[in-house]
Amino acid sequence: MSILHHKFGQTTIAKVSDSDELKQMLVDPWFESETIIIKPNWVSNEPANFTDSETLRMMLEALDSHIVVTESHMIARSLNLLKEGMRFTVGDKEVNWKWLLMGDGWNWLIENPNWDWFKKGGHWDQIKKEDKAFLDKYGFTDLFKEFDVNYINVTDEVWSGRIADPTEVKRSVETRFKPVQKDKLYSMVPKKLYDLRGSTFISFAKLKMYASFTMKNLFGMIPDPARPWWHGSEESRIAMSIVDINKVYHSLFNVYGICEALKITAVPHPEGKFPLFLPRMKYNIIEALEVVAFGRDLVSLDAILLNLTDQSILQVAELNRAPIDMAEEEFGAYDREALKESKMKVGNWLSP
Repeated sequence: MSILHHKFGQTTIAKVSDSDELKQMLVDPWFESETIIIKPNWVSNEPANFTDSETLRMMLEALDSHIVVTESHMIARSLNLLKEGMRFTVGDKEVNWKWLLMGDGWNWLIENPNWDWFKKGGHWDQIKKEDKAFLDKYGFTDLFKEFDVNYINVTDEVWSGRIADPTEVKRSVETRFKPVQKDKLYSMVPKKLYDLRGSTFISFAKLKMYASFTMKNLFGMIPDPARPWWHGSEESRIAMSIVDINKVYHSLFNVYGICEALKITAVPHPEGKFPLFLPRMKYNIIEALEVVAFGRDLVSLDAILLNLTDQSILQVAELNRAPIDMAEEEFGAYDREALKESKMKVGNWLSP
């Protein structure tokens, strides 16, 4: 029986229930790469808010290449052992990691983007322990052993000085694109990844209730464990930051976008069971939507997904339109007709 799917230019949206069906859909020659790098979405450890091990297993079973998984540390997911994170002092106030994620703490990081205090104050050692606890707790450690996966933590590599030559990264980027806003991005590529340049790199995003897709997923390749400075005051830098980190990785790899709602998916609901770290948002969890969207053109892919986003979160979704529109200038325009066509053909696949 054929797999139900629709193709819109380079973007495909399909209904798949297992790894065999996923494998049948992933027929692009890029998947013949000797090594494939997968960047999951591990922004937090909230239920249904990160790439789970069962879904990642589907990907590993569908691919025949050697797999490298890469991600940076992220405070929002590193609250497994210490639920509030480590404590420290700002001025005359004692605070903790959780304080950094919003409000005064978020603004403090915008004004103080240097992480030396974190590296030297025992926090780096703690977040490494938190990362291991995350990998162990949610089944990734065992999964990596089973499939002989190499795991590269971007933060640990960059903070340890194991980086690619920034001049070479700069040359690669500026051969294809306009220069990035901050040259320090050229110093944030782990050498272990750089040595695999030319390989296929999958931005493996998770469909979110706040409309964050495959280009935004690469934002996680910036090694800071929280990224307020890259967001900027009132989100003034976020669109350019997303586009810039995409320019870096698109210049080094064959970047392929996959966004999934396969096993468990968070959907917005005003009276939802689960509160989100974003203000005033709640969600419920839907099982087995069994939808995956993918393609080489991340701008088109994300534009189509944004157009299919639940209208109840339109205000949040609009924040994610800016990087898509900005990316058109660097990566090429997306097909507006594909938006209309996908709306008609896909319909409510992404709605409960």
